[in-house]
Amino acid sequence: MGASLLQVRDVSKIYDDVRALEDVSLDVAETEVVALLGPSGCGKTTLLRIIAGLEAPDTGAVYLAGREITSVPPHRRGFGLMFQDYVLFPHQDVFHNVAFGLEMQGWDRERVRERVREMLALVGLSGYERRRVFELSGGEQQRVALARSLAPEPRLLMLDEPLGSLDRTLREQLLDELRQILHQVGVTALYVTHDQQEAFALADRVIILRSGRVVQQGTPEEIYRHPADAFVARFLGHSNLIPGRVRDRRGVETELGFLVVPDAADFPPGARVTVLIRPEAAELTADADAPNRVSVRVLDRSFRGDRYRIQVAHAGGLELTLEIVPLDRPPPEPGEEVTISLHPAGLALLAVEG
Repeated sequence: MGASLLQVRDVSKIYDDVRALEDVSLDVAETEVVALLGPSGCGKTTLLRIIAGLEAPDTGAVYLAGREITSVPPHRRGFGLMFQDYVLFPHQDVFHNVAFGLEMQGWDRERVRERVREMLALVGLSGYERRRVFELSGGEQQRVALARSLAPEPRLLMLDEPLGSLDRTLREQLLDELRQILHQVGVTALYVTHDQQEAFALADRVIILRSGRVVQQGTPEEIYRHPADAFVARFLGHSNLIPGRVRDRRGVETELGFLVVPDAADFPPGARVTVLIRPEAAELTADADAPNRVSVRVLDRSFRGDRYRIQVAHAGGLELTLEIVPLDRPPPEPGEEVTISLHPAGLALLAVEG
């Protein structure tokens, strides 16, 4: 990553006594792709609009390459914007949609023509110059919107739920393409989404917001493997959260018995913790030496293509949702008693909230 390009410092925003943002600070490095991730109403779109200059913060400041731009109007910030509904001009063809920003900036005709051709090739739409917007599929319209956003060579590209209206299969296809394009162009990008898989697939770094505050930031791998707290874990889709108490540097005592957890070394003996068991931590085992062996009864099983999702219950009543890949044996049936091993690398300890 390059040097810091965007800096947000202590930004707050209140609407009718509702605090949408509270003392938010963040940095985005040159050529970095950062995802703002959080549930609806957490403040991520408000933050994006403040950075874009579409709204003013009540307190705090926004800087671009060290220069304050809090009061600079949107059209003078040199940012590109892309939204879920694309905001294309239906009465114009693809060429004039992509060329619009360039013509507004006074580019000469030949330079505009060359840049439009270059951008359409980048997004896989060469030869579409004279196609009308209403003739395009949703995915093709999304590509046109991306080409138009990138054409003026923005210093920062801002994307607000740009794939939200597409079906899952097309969204996953365009996610891969979008990541490749952003890195190929080398543009700095800020991507707003409530979809964890989108954020993880696209971003170099993820910033999670809750109730107008930043609660965690890091690489997708860091956040997935070590959520900051139970809220982040649940938001990421983790449902296996059980209480525990640290016994020593090796692990914790839980309803499932003693579990070896590497994170235990980060907590004092006797500390109350929440144990996160990621679904992929489980493996069916007959090995008496396997770590964290637990006997459970299968409640339900569903086929997920490359794996099975099983719901199991421990004798004490605790239920877990796990994912297994039974390559050398049939998957367990509902009602069957099985022994699973919970791999230590698939477990994490979270501080108890409050």
